Amino acid sequence: MAGIRNSRILQPILFLFAVCIVSLPAQAADVNDSDIRAAGGASTYVFVPNQSTVVQTGGIAGVHWVYSIEGKFQLSVDPNAPNSGIASFIYVDANATDDSPYRRTLDPNEVFNMTELVGTVIGDTIIVFMGKADDGSDVLIIAFLNDDLVYLVGQTFPPASSADFFIFSLNAVAQRKYGGGTGEPNDPYQIATAEDLMLLGETPEDYDKHFILTADIDLDPNLPGRRIFDRAVIAPDVNDAEHWFQGSPFTGTFDGDNHTISHLTITGGGDLGLFGRTGSGAKISNLGLEAVDVNGTGWCVGGLVGWNFGSITTSYSTGSVSGGYCVGGLVGHNSEGSITSCYSTGTVSGKDSVGGLVGESCGVPAPSIITASYSTGSVIGDDDVGGLVGSNGGWFGMGSITNSYSTGAVSGDRSVGGLVGRNLEDKGSITSSFWDIQTSGQTESAGGVGKATNEMQTAGTFLDAGWDFVGETANGTEDIWWILEGKDYPRLWWEAHN
Repeated sequence: MAGIRNSRILQPILFLFAVCIVSLPAQAADVNDSDIRAAGGASTYVFVPNQSTVVQTGGIAGVHWVYSIEGKFQLSVDPNAPNSGIASFIYVDANATDDSPYRRTLDPNEVFNMTELVGTVIGDTIIVFMGKADDGSDVLIIAFLNDDLVYLVGQTFPPASSADFFIFSLNAVAQRKYGGGTGEPNDPYQIATAEDLMLLGETPEDYDKHFILTADIDLDPNLPGRRIFDRAVIAPDVNDAEHWFQGSPFTGTFDGDNHTISHLTITGGGDLGLFGRTGSGAKISNLGLEAVDVNGTGWCVGGLVGWNFGSITTSYSTGSVSGGYCVGGLVGHNSEGSITSCYSTGTVSGKDSVGGLVGESCGVPAPSIITASYSTGSVIGDDDVGGLVGSNGGWFGMGSITNSYSTGAVSGDRSVGGLVGRNLEDKGSITSSFWDIQTSGQTESAGGVGKATNEMQTAGTFLDAGWDFVGETANGTEDIWWILEGKDYPRLWWEAHN
């Protein structure tokens, strides 16, 4: 019986192989030998609209219904398993609907029992999945991998003794989501291209997921497929008519992995930056923004984040940022957020609460924190203008600045300071932080200590204030800062390793 059964299944397999190879688009034949290896691990794929169908035929009535598939699935591939590689559908979240007045629907996973199928890797680009459906039918699905696409062709085979069984056929194309990964902590979505980055921005349901940048990305609007954005790329405000943020904040994790995003260009209203708004729990790290050109007319404008409720570490921004209120080279408004080991060198301009690194920093009930960070760009504004931070602390929030400095030229009309423009007493704290009174053009600040350029380029100035430098242990062993004595200002440890 086993021989008869295997023979019966093998014939349709060979037939489907022939049909599939002939019917696939021409580009599918030009496959990359590393496709299976590149898909090693798990990736999320999205069914391509208008190219993915399930056909239901058979039954006593002789039906022929065509369903269009929408949704996604995760495919796990282990090409290095013993003998031939193995693969599986980790999950399938998809729905198939026909265009009849009845709007019949199917769940592709239930019809083909996809998550229970056993996949065998054949060669470099083909996976064969076999198993049984819940109604007793044999199931065969063949997946052809071609770069970021998967072509799926499948069939169910009713038992020989069945009298009124339906037959289901699958013909679908799925696009790998982002550059790979599943969005989980141990397998983040991979952002490798400008298209991946913009797709993330257009997918709010993924804002709580984990991402990693796997290549430098140039967003120059003069390049094909790029543009001048009119709002934040990720987590934008989607309704300019309302005074408050109307959108979904980013609450996930974005690890730049020491890569850069360059030439981000935005001309819009408020909540501007690569991220419009980050929520509590958001984490951004190891990311460089170079040559940004962000121009806003409203509140909360920054190179990296417009309004930050999360944590930002080991990241930087260069270029120019302009806006109305709460404008900063890195972050516009830091609200209960933390900024650690970051810097900005860009020029910043605005009306109120304008800072080289952060426009305004205050949080309730937890204070907003800025530590071990610096800014060097020029800052121009009207009120509350500071080399590092425009205003620290507020009537309804607290702000803390420690072990930070600024060197950029600062100018404004009211509440102007070399380090901080305004620091609300009992709400804002500033400790062990400095500004250069010569390069800033400011001899006063709402907080911090002003020093001459030669003092700002002397390690002792900062060591006496408790800063932790590479090569000393009296102030700690984390080695946060390093300096070229007498030639430069302190730099963050990670700058020497990039």
